[in-house]
Amino acid sequence: MPRPTVPVTGAVVEWAIREAGYDLTALAKKLQVPVDTLRAWTNESAQPRLTQLRKLAAQVKRPLATFLLPKPPAVVAPAVEFRSPPGTEPRELNPAERRYLREAARLQRFLSWLAKEMGDAPVTLPQERTKTPAATVAKRIRDRLGVTVEEQVGWPSPNAAFTAWRQKLEEQGVLVLLFSLGRESCRGFSLWDDHVPLIAVNTTGWLPGARTFTLFHEYGHLVTRTPSACLLARRRLTSVASDSPERWGEEFAAALLMPADAVHALVKQLGKLPPEALSGAVANYFSVSRLAAAIRLIELDYLTWKDYEDLPRVEVAKRGGGKGRDRAQQRIDQYGSRATRLVGRGLERDVIGRSEVLDYFDVPEPSLDRLIGSANVGE
Repeated sequence: MPRPTVPVTGAVVEWAIREAGYDLTALAKKLQVPVDTLRAWTNESAQPRLTQLRKLAAQVKRPLATFLLPKPPAVVAPAVEFRSPPGTEPRELNPAERRYLREAARLQRFLSWLAKEMGDAPVTLPQERTKTPAATVAKRIRDRLGVTVEEQVGWPSPNAAFTAWRQKLEEQGVLVLLFSLGRESCRGFSLWDDHVPLIAVNTTGWLPGARTFTLFHEYGHLVTRTPSACLLARRRLTSVASDSPERWGEEFAAALLMPADAVHALVKQLGKLPPEALSGAVANYFSVSRLAAAIRLIELDYLTWKDYEDLPRVEVAKRGGGKGRDRAQQRIDQYGSRATRLVGRGLERDVIGRSEVLDYFDVPEPSLDRLIGSANVGE
């Protein structure tokens, strides 16, 4: 007796696969079905069994009920430009990037609606132009954040520095998300919204100093209103400036994190050092990545692009870490204080209910109070 199948809508199956960033061959291999079988589901010449549909839904990160809709849902795609590094071929977003971009946009829409319902004014981030020198904008932004070099170099570790910088941006109204997008995915992305501007940083494999550089690179996209997914992944910049906003963002981040006067004073103190040692010393002093330090040293005429290309190419964190955290702690780390404060206020004012927060934050009911209590309710 044939096993029962589920009457899915072929157009929805095709849409879900395309939106997830898979081609049929790759997805069929993951589902362990022939590619012709998967193709048959998209044109409704065959239907999946329930176990097969569950595997498909899990792989493309969609609720099971989605495939029973009469047609693909009308979802507005995030307004983001996908930027590739100089000298490389443009590529499509991979499934992990697409998944987290959807998750970030969904959370941003919810929190923006919540902020408006509570009568919050739009976030007042400055608006700059990439035609303005990056160092000029970096000084203005750094002054706005109120962080002195003395305070910065006093942070005990690169991880503490990233946490402190993240808090500074959250105090400015920016939602800073930490996502494990994977080692072959983009460094991060940014999405503009008047009430909840958003930055997402890829944590997989990147050392804290590199995450800090990504944080301000994406902040540069926010202040210039150029929402972006930066597809640099493991490759590095070259002297070829093929993408003006992308290069401007690198220069902006380097100038903000390493003010020129402080770099000049440090280099004078260090004396003559070979390129690798010099970039390493500057990186340690400012709690940034070595490659970020090298970019700044090139801009200030202490290194050349050849020195940069000769630096060791591997600067990533080891695997592991993050074990022993429950769902609530994972969400606190991932979504940050900006998100938890907004939902805490929304609950306090009865603008939203607990079930809505449980849905968007995907935490069990017993963990909700601890999640909301992780940040002060008043902003």
